[in-house]
Amino acid sequence: MLISSLFAARARHPKLIALLLVTGTSALATDTYIAALPEVQTSLHTSSSVAQLTMTAFIAGMAAGQLVSGPVSDARGRRRIIVGACVVFTVMSMLCAIAPTGWLLVAARAVQGIAAGTAVACGRAVVTDRYRGREAAALFGTLAAISLLGPVLAPAIGGVLLTFGDWRIVFWFLALVGVAMIAGSTTALPETLPPDRRHPGGLTQLAKRSKELLSDPRFARPVFVQCLTTAGFFVYIGGSSFVLQEDLGLSRHEYTLLFTVNAVAMVSTSVLFRLLVKRLGAVVLRRTAITLQTTAVLTLFLSAVLSTDHRPPLAVVWCALAAMTAGLGMYLPSNAAIAQNAGRRLPGTASALGGGLPFLAGALTTPLTGTFGSQTVLVMASCMVVAFSLAACLSIASRRFTLEPGDEEPPTRTPTLATADSR
Repeated sequence: MLISSLFAARARHPKLIALLLVTGTSALATDTYIAALPEVQTSLHTSSSVAQLTMTAFIAGMAAGQLVSGPVSDARGRRRIIVGACVVFTVMSMLCAIAPTGWLLVAARAVQGIAAGTAVACGRAVVTDRYRGREAAALFGTLAAISLLGPVLAPAIGGVLLTFGDWRIVFWFLALVGVAMIAGSTTALPETLPPDRRHPGGLTQLAKRSKELLSDPRFARPVFVQCLTTAGFFVYIGGSSFVLQEDLGLSRHEYTLLFTVNAVAMVSTSVLFRLLVKRLGAVVLRRTAITLQTTAVLTLFLSAVLSTDHRPPLAVVWCALAAMTAGLGMYLPSNAAIAQNAGRRLPGTASALGGGLPFLAGALTTPLTGTFGSQTVLVMASCMVVAFSLAACLSIASRRFTLEPGDEEPPTRTPTLATADSR
């Protein structure tokens, strides 16, 4: 108790800007250089598959980094791991910028992804360490809103950077972002897990903690719902470019506009979640989000089935996809708050499983549309409706296990970020 009291007296609350840097950079690092992939292939005298593998390696590294680092941080603490991850991210960004071969770029991107995933998992655990109930849910909403800006801003940032140089300039930019991450994590992210709240290390103990959480339906069911939802969303991410341009005949510019509008819808509802969660609660908002996204996907599927040649009008497709992404903007932070709250006795492990497993599910389903031999609205909608419908059914079946963050314990008054920043 004495150690805990002294630790609490010294510890400051994490600053919002530092949390945003360590948890929101992954989307930026994923999408910024997509437009330059053909140039990567030509510059490094490699194949298109190796150039695309630089993206896959980062995504796989992100998943691995989250799954491993979260449980480790429950044993070792958060701050040192986050700072180390930021340093590795920066160094790997510089190595990517000078990589002489495609395979070295793939390897550097994999390690860069591990570092980014580590920062994300431990950053979410920091929120669970320091905040409770609906206040934690509101902060998850803020982090989600900023993270979801990545897909909107990254292509535009990459496009601007590529006017000043080749693809390597993108990684020099990411290295500068990494320096900002190091500065933020060292100056504004205190250690939030005192020694007397840590758990034994070792692979056996890590496995036991993961098994303990996955055996708890209050934690496991929201995570499994998110795996299904993420799988359906990644079908859209992986297939929409081909489907909308080849099946519906959109130009590249029109597709970019559609994708951007949908991404803005997602960001807007995540901001709306931040504004409403303290009044309505995460459970109500998650239920609303699941209803919206499932209805949207069912509408898309039925319109594809009933339309001539299974090609529904663009307006219907666009509205359905926009509603689906809007639902996700509210669903992601609400489900994260519910799952993290259920696993708050092991925040790092909960963050790892709650982020890493859905990410793996999404990565596996990204190319699903193309595996059926034709990139059409009907195929994409069929894959999506299965995933989203199963997620909705599991969510309904799990209602008795779902607790509003804070309901299972007396409300704990914690300083807000604004209060903490003013100290």
